[in-house]
Amino acid sequence: MKIIKILGALVVLAGVFAIGYWRGQSDPKADHALSGHSATETSTDSQAMQGHDMSSGGVNVSSEMQQLVGIRTATAEIRPMMQKIRTVGIVTYDETRVAQVFSKVEGWIEKLLVNYTGTLVRQGQPLFTLYSPDLVATQEEYLLALNAKKTLGSSSIKEISAGSDALLESAHRRLSLWDISEEQINNLEKTGKPQRTLTFFAPISGFVIKKDAVQGMRVMPDKELYTITDLSTVWVNADIYEYELAHIRVGQKAKMNVASYPARDFVGKVSWISPVLEEKTRTAKVRLEFSNRDFILKPEMYANAEIEINAGRKLAVPDEAVLDSGLRKVVFLDKGEGRFEPAEVKIGNKFDGYYEVLAGLSPGERILASAGFLLDSESRLKEAMGAMAGMAGHDMKGMEAKAVAKPGPQEKKVQDLTLTLSNQPEKPKAGENVIRLKVTDKAGQVVKDAQVSFVFNMTMPGMIPIKGEGTLSQDGFYETKAMLAMAGQWEVSVNVRRPGGKEIQEKFSLVAQQ
Repeated sequence: MKIIKILGALVVLAGVFAIGYWRGQSDPKADHALSGHSATETSTDSQAMQGHDMSSGGVNVSSEMQQLVGIRTATAEIRPMMQKIRTVGIVTYDETRVAQVFSKVEGWIEKLLVNYTGTLVRQGQPLFTLYSPDLVATQEEYLLALNAKKTLGSSSIKEISAGSDALLESAHRRLSLWDISEEQINNLEKTGKPQRTLTFFAPISGFVIKKDAVQGMRVMPDKELYTITDLSTVWVNADIYEYELAHIRVGQKAKMNVASYPARDFVGKVSWISPVLEEKTRTAKVRLEFSNRDFILKPEMYANAEIEINAGRKLAVPDEAVLDSGLRKVVFLDKGEGRFEPAEVKIGNKFDGYYEVLAGLSPGERILASAGFLLDSESRLKEAMGAMAGMAGHDMKGMEAKAVAKPGPQEKKVQDLTLTLSNQPEKPKAGENVIRLKVTDKAGQVVKDAQVSFVFNMTMPGMIPIKGEGTLSQDGFYETKAMLAMAGQWEVSVNVRRPGGKEIQEKFSLVAQQ
């Protein structure tokens, strides 16, 4: 009977709030009829609930009723608006730091100086030497043009002098276009002898991630011999949900960690946001850039990333205090002595459980913080009253038996994972609980690289779901705190997302005792 009484009080209180809020849409006769109905329904609680004031839309709630339904108040205050968007991604190369090595002339590799994939090379380091008859012939042409320049450059006949200059410049340009360095050309001038082989050098510093060069092989101009990547900077490609994109900006600070170094946070920034949304997942690719001077971040590593959103200091209220009718946003002002009055507000972005208030409230004003489920809509009120009528017809002994659940962990197998839900204290209670989820793989190993979220919902109409994010504890549990506002059966929806894996959803049931 105690559960029925509490639920009845909630419905009555919701009715009083709803009548006061929607007073502008009711005629005097309707208001009178509704007031009479409330008085009849609450004859046993007449001292707990006072009548509503139709002229102002306010309601009076006694301290006894406030305690019964768990009413809490909060203050509109200027506070830092911070939010952390968590996601997963994969480490990859910085595409702006990749170079391919080709020989632009036909020939044969005489000597291979970098001979295996994964070698760390420095810019200017020799890679291989090449013998090419075309290169030898061009060197000889250059020496001939150089001698002609010395002999004919001082000729009094302008055409002869200009021709020698043009011949030398043409031979020099040809060598340069074949990637022969200026130093090698100067050495050719000093020695006066063409070199049988010429050395090719690394264009950038980095790791050889691809090698197709083999000693003695014939090389054609279209043959890629090496691919070199500078891994001193890496990218992480992450997925951001559509509703989170409004907060992401290029240049924002980002953090990440990888399984190989779980205690180390790598700090970087957002460097690019995809202009295209993926239709099926409703996500957009976001590129995060990180320094990797010690090369411990390897391409293809899975990463847990976090983007910190700092919107500055704003006037804000708890998100549960804002009631959304679809056409307007409303909060209830705490006028003191149990009196609450509705006020329309204009809200902005939501940050970590708080709404930014753009208009309608001033700093320091006290508001109702826990009545969102009481004033969802008139239709929810009718559903709740209908549910109460149906519950009153049930056999109470059967209902109490249903509300008794065997305490202890609940285990479910989903795909190749085992999910084990438990509670602290062991028996769930009305009030604050610590909900714990243990995730193990098919080998029985604890999974520690997942993102886990919870949704708690009372199995009755008119209740607003409670959300929570799981934090990995030292003993391998994903934990969150849940404020179960009242005794009864609660449905717990668990969402598990692993890097590179499919998202898993499962439901459990808890019965909170009074």
